[in-house]
Amino acid sequence: MYNLKLAIRHLLRQRTGTVINVVGLSLSLAVCLLIALFVQYEYAFENHNNQAGHLCRLLNIHNGQRTPIHPIASFHPLSDAVPEMKNGVMVQYLPEVFFVVENEQRILPKAMFSTDEYLSLFKINMLEGGEHPLADESSAVISRSTARILFPYSSAIGKTLRYENRYDFHIKGVFEDVPVTASYRPNVIMNIHAKKSLEYFEYTSMRNQSTQFFFLLPENADRKKVADKAAEQAKIIYERPDYTTMFQFQPLHDIHLYSSDTLWDFVERSDSKTVHLFILVATLVLLIAVFNFVNLSVALRDKRNFNTGMQKIMGADVKNIFGYLLIETSLLIGTCLVMALFLTAAALPDFNRLMNSEIRFSLANPVLWTTIAIIAVFNILVPVSVQLYNQMHVNPSAAIRNKGRTVPKRDRISVAQSLTMAQITISICLIIGVIGINKQFDLLLWKKLGFDKENLVTINNPWNERVVNRYGTYKQELEKLTAVSGVTGTWNPPGYNLNNGLSLKYESGGETVELKAYRSPADGDFFNVMRVRFLLGGSFSATDSAKAVINETCRKNLRAENPIGLKVTSDVDGKTYEICGVIEDIQNRSLHNTGQPAIYYLYPELGSFIVRLKPGDTRKTVAEVERLWKQIEPDQPFRLSFVDEDLQANYTREIRTQKLLTIMSLLAIFISMLGLYGLSIQIIQRRTKEIGIRKVNGAAISEILAMLNRRFVIWVLVAFVIAVPLSYYAITRWLETFAYKTALSWWIFALGGAAALLVALITVSRQSWRAATKNPVEALRYE
Repeated sequence: MYNLKLAIRHLLRQRTGTVINVVGLSLSLAVCLLIALFVQYEYAFENHNNQAGHLCRLLNIHNGQRTPIHPIASFHPLSDAVPEMKNGVMVQYLPEVFFVVENEQRILPKAMFSTDEYLSLFKINMLEGGEHPLADESSAVISRSTARILFPYSSAIGKTLRYENRYDFHIKGVFEDVPVTASYRPNVIMNIHAKKSLEYFEYTSMRNQSTQFFFLLPENADRKKVADKAAEQAKIIYERPDYTTMFQFQPLHDIHLYSSDTLWDFVERSDSKTVHLFILVATLVLLIAVFNFVNLSVALRDKRNFNTGMQKIMGADVKNIFGYLLIETSLLIGTCLVMALFLTAAALPDFNRLMNSEIRFSLANPVLWTTIAIIAVFNILVPVSVQLYNQMHVNPSAAIRNKGRTVPKRDRISVAQSLTMAQITISICLIIGVIGINKQFDLLLWKKLGFDKENLVTINNPWNERVVNRYGTYKQELEKLTAVSGVTGTWNPPGYNLNNGLSLKYESGGETVELKAYRSPADGDFFNVMRVRFLLGGSFSATDSAKAVINETCRKNLRAENPIGLKVTSDVDGKTYEICGVIEDIQNRSLHNTGQPAIYYLYPELGSFIVRLKPGDTRKTVAEVERLWKQIEPDQPFRLSFVDEDLQANYTREIRTQKLLTIMSLLAIFISMLGLYGLSIQIIQRRTKEIGIRKVNGAAISEILAMLNRRFVIWVLVAFVIAVPLSYYAITRWLETFAYKTALSWWIFALGGAAALLVALITVSRQSWRAATKNPVEALRYE
């Protein structure tokens, strides 16, 4: 009890240090708890499915690129030919689907085409419906939450979902909502064999890759050998002995964290590297707070030395001193942990919105308390060990005689210097990291687009028998609007992958050469509306169907310095096109990957409108555009998106990382500067008498300020020298994940160091100024 009273008294007397420690530690502990909950959430995906380790997705691997999609027509030939793959299911996952439900248009997110096998393999808990609710081609099942939204006052069983206003699915079952930690969380599951009526080409063609295959492999199966057998069978199925694509099995529980490199994957994924980065940043923030704690303990130990000297004279031993230090530190850490719990609970909703997660805060969560225990032990033992070491070297008589100043100043500065430089080093690394990330995003979202994205919107043109007439009619009406500066169309607007390949054959050196490329049909206004830059040649006219434009990547693959006039023949329709122009690559997909070779030519069936709006009242213009759509096509929903938002959607994970890293970096800098502020107070207080003597002897205020700030400037400079190679290595590794990288200019590192120096000087300048302008008589009376 005596030690507890003494600890409380000491903490209250050292109010500045106590407040700094409590604020810094509470914030850092809250960050650690949030990250711990986030890590738990990320690694919990598919834990509800006891088959997740053996239920594997079949991936294509071609030219080092992984894709999870296959032709529907290849599923049964593969599963019938390879015994280990007999237990499988087809899955076609769609981000959103248009339905007409009881004469009302609905766009439902997260729909799926599959079969009854999906329900058992993915552990879907059926609440209503028969044993095989997806047995019929026109059958569908929906989630409980979707049933409540669509049919709040009646049962969903037997009701009709009219898919894209052209095919009726009958609801045969209702299932429990899939856990939030599932990679696939469908709200509607439709029988995939309805594709035979809906999309016959997609259902029967070996050229159309649109569907994922999952197989429950035997526990003792060698996945590599099974994949090799499947690849050999694919040569027979595709009737191509030279088929070089390899297969790989990916366990279901790996999809969420280990699929960041896969194309044509519509499920929301995270990345193990992002999780590891957050763990690292949380650890750095915690270290900064611990360094603050130890630093201030060293700086404020004069009075503790005096108390320790008295205790030793009264017969206290190591056990007694350790007990006192343990109680004092535990009291402080306990207070910080309680505050951190409140901060974590308060910040979690915003954190969930930022990271698009669904983490729940519960005091019954064992991971939460395990994290608290580990943090508490670490934060107690480290400071107590440092303080105990210092206190055991206290000479009792010298401590009492000199009011606690028994430890040489040089040692005191050495500890403070090393820990403070470590803090500033971490802060500079984080600042440089944030600047480097922002510079890369400037390249991705502004400089490496290949077109002008300002005031550009896309409108979906549904694929049905009216696609051509609708395009022509709606385009004419849009062009009449004064707020619209141009209208064009294509298949895949910016932000969406080009998904229709072809082979181009041409003559070179007397031989026929074949080149793989992607189709990007358009109309004659495409290049003007998009404002692309031509590298060679020019555009085709609105009636010149025999001309084509290629992008820069396609030109490089052609290996022709000037391909203007070159004639290429498409294997899709056998048509020959004359190349009339070469443009910069248009960013259709994420720049994590290299550009896609693309060819642009006239085509009447275009699935997307691209509209350039004039600057002004965008909301009013969009409303007018929607009004025209409803006049022309009342039976189809109006779906508009802004091109800049579609582009950003390709970097959702990186943008979230950028935002969270920026917040954590600012927090780390704040905690670091808190410690620097507290340390500056103690250092300046120790030099109060020296300052008074210097002023009496004629020292100017500027000289006093330079003397007091010199040490902090040196610390920042040393920290900068250490931080530059560390941050350079980290940013370089991160940039390796992009095919197009920003240059790491020298000013990025200089700006990081200058920012840290400025913040440090601002932090300590108030105390330095007060000390420099203080009456020297008061300073000489200080001691």
